[in-house]
Amino acid sequence: MKKFSLLLLFTVLVFTGCNTYRDEGAQVNRVNDQGIQIQNVNEEHRFNSYNQTYRMHVDNNLEEQVEMLGEVQSATIITVQRKAYVAVVLENGDTDNVSGEVKRKIAEQIRSIDESISEVYISSNADFAVEMQDYRDQLQSGRPIVGLTEKFNTTIERSFPQAR
Repeated sequence: MKKFSLLLLFTVLVFTGCNTYRDEGAQVNRVNDQGIQIQNVNEEHRFNSYNQTYRMHVDNNLEEQVEMLGEVQSATIITVQRKAYVAVVLENGDTDNVSGEVKRKIAEQIRSIDESISEVYISSNADFAVEMQDYRDQLQSGRPIVGLTEKFNTTIERSFPQAR
């Protein structure tokens, strides 16, 4: 009987400990005191920044539409709430600067497709383009990635310091 009690206690402790870990992006169901589900979250990736919760999203349609512009060879776009972060490779190979006219065209194209986007940040910097492609691949992998949002935030703050 004593062995059974110890085994039961050990099993309860193991399962209780395992229940405290939660993958980022995993489904969460919260139930209030009356047993009613009050929230169901199943998103690509969530993170907290400035005490708010945001959703990172890759939109293939936005990327395809921006790539249809004559000046853009390829685009990687990650949206976070009402902001779009765009890494472009330009047809002319310029990696230092995107002209104001091209930025305006890209922003208009994005806003015409997704009216919820209020701010668009665009860069043709080669390092930024590589990092954005890596974030895009990680988000689309469907697996939880520890530390992704912190790295993404750091990249955005470094690339667009005025966006704070």
